[in-house]
Amino acid sequence: MLYTVVPLERIYSYRTESILVNTHQKEEKNEPTDVECGDIMLKHGKISTRRMGDNFIVEGINSTDMGDYLKKEYMPGAVIDPNR
Repeated sequence: MLYTVVPLERIYSYRTESILVNTHQKEEKNEPTDVECGDIMLKHGKISTRRMGDNFIVEGINSTDMGDYLKKEYMPGAVIDPNR
């Protein structure tokens, strides 16, 4: 069990890549498997996101303001505007 603020995609990048490559080889598709990760800065911390098409999906939050954790727009899985 890992206790870290680092997204799992970064920790298990080689494992994830090999699973995705094997899956794509079975389906015989040659689509790119790049995942674009980024951070959106808040006043007291940051939100970790991944890009899915034109949307940014919240992966996690790291903030010193406990009120940020209660906001629905920062919930993991929520779509967020990076230009907010």
